[in-house]
Amino acid sequence: MKSIHSKKNIWKEINKVILRVDNVDLKIEKNILIFLDCSFENISRGRCALSIKEKIGKTSDELFIHSDKTLMEVKIHYNSIFISKLLNYFSYKKNCTRKIKAILNISDNLMTNNSGDLYINNKVKIRVKSINWDIPIL
Repeated sequence: MKSIHSKKNIWKEINKVILRVDNVDLKIEKNILIFLDCSFENISRGRCALSIKEKIGKTSDELFIHSDKTLMEVKIHYNSIFISKLLNYFSYKKNCTRKIKAILNISDNLMTNNSGDLYINNKVKIRVKSINWDIPIL
């Protein structure tokens, strides 16, 4: 995510962040943790580290954008039954070359220009309202 100041840029608001999942790692300790390394579909630069863990109490899903590096971090919480189902769905994809997509519906809008650059001045934390999964099977 790069801070860009130019009069030639036309900025627009986006309320969704679309991620392409490049890699999925599973870590099992006391609980199951799923780590996804992602690239963006509607933002031109940077990476996203998405983690999925079991929901405990009133934890909220959030997106954190660093201002000093091209990294976005997303923390999603599900109950253990849904995590198991999601892992099962991820395993269906193994014979398909198309990538899994995660569409994050966020509570605050972000600004991108016509090149897809993200406008960020300071670190930002945004609540993720919902996440939709697009998992290709064939």
